[in-house]
Amino acid sequence: MLTRASLPAGLVLLGFACAAPWAPPPDPSELVEADRLFYEETRARGAEGWAAWFAEQGRMYRDVGYMDGRAAIREAMTPAFADSNTELRWAADTAVVAASGELGYTLGHWELVLETAAGDSVAGRGNYVTIWRRQSDGTWKVAVDIGNQAATPE
Repeated sequence: MLTRASLPAGLVLLGFACAAPWAPPPDPSELVEADRLFYEETRARGAEGWAAWFAEQGRMYRDVGYMDGRAAIREAMTPAFADSNTELRWAADTAVVAASGELGYTLGHWELVLETAAGDSVAGRGNYVTIWRRQSDGTWKVAVDIGNQAATPE
């Protein structure tokens, strides 16, 4: 029999019974794979491939300032990808996805490589953070991309 004194405890138990079922945390390997595909498409299509991975209103930080929107990012990156003797290479080291599954980030390293007849040489290297947002169709797009240049070894 439910008494007035047991009513609060009963409501608490009812609350637990009606709570949403436990869900496993989102899988960060999805973001590692998105980052890898971002790299592969950029290798294949240059600035077009790079820009395609940004959300329509994504933001990209550069050494000086930033640009907002896929069109501005494409325009800014076109000269960078115009030289067929250089290649931007990168790989994610870590990925984290928020419990909601809506946002995540990858941390990684990059190299700018000059391809010459004598062999490849590294012209620059650094680290990056890419913040990803899951789109309504379930795909991941870059919301913010930030990179820095590592100090040149002496």
